[in-house]
Amino acid sequence: MNQDENKQQNGIQNDDQMPEDNHSGESKWKAFFAKRWAFPALYLMAAAFIIALMYGQAHRMVNVGNNDAAGQAVKTSQPAAVTTATTTSFVWPIAPDTTDARVVRGFFDANAKGATLQTLAADLVSYDQSYQGSTGVDIAMAGNSKTFGVVAASAGTVTDVRNSPVMGWTVVIQSANGYTETYQSLGTVDVKEGQQVTQGQDLGASGYNQREASLGNHLFFEVEKNGVAVDPSSLLPKSMS
Repeated sequence: MNQDENKQQNGIQNDDQMPEDNHSGESKWKAFFAKRWAFPALYLMAAAFIIALMYGQAHRMVNVGNNDAAGQAVKTSQPAAVTTATTTSFVWPIAPDTTDARVVRGFFDANAKGATLQTLAADLVSYDQSYQGSTGVDIAMAGNSKTFGVVAASAGTVTDVRNSPVMGWTVVIQSANGYTETYQSLGTVDVKEGQQVTQGQDLGASGYNQREASLGNHLFFEVEKNGVAVDPSSLLPKSMS
């Protein structure tokens, strides 16, 4: 057999082996996805990626310690107001006669003590095919369908009152010491821009919005200190039942 015949024979043998190699690669992928842990592992990787993106929004997140408010019932009678080192006090932004109210979504804090992928994922807001860490707390009654009164968590001046189908009615109040409170997803509003309000004064009632439609009838409450969102639970009374 001459050299040309040897090369031709070798070329045929190599060509015959290529499909076997491809088939072997496909078999490995099939074997991987056949494992029970494959899809859960991919899900956790995707969740970790999303949370990593949320963590990158550091200007909207501060380390405020452990958030123990989520899922706990808010006391129906307003407890004593919490007074911070700057003498600004806060109460829960719900009417005193509200029963069975609870925090249904907490503040997204990637630095919170004991935070896990599951707890952080629960504080993500999904809207219009995107995710964002919650910059406040969402409060609703059992069943997320009952309307309840909303009151001012702290005294101050109403700086904005507006309505949109995405966020519902929004009321913004500027308080002392650089604090700004935002009340969103209101169904009705009882105050107007420029009005001075006292702590516990009626602002309106809870309602619905498109951005957090899955939460039903609720209130979104956000607090900023000098333009940076802080966990409202770190300022509100700790007593819950």
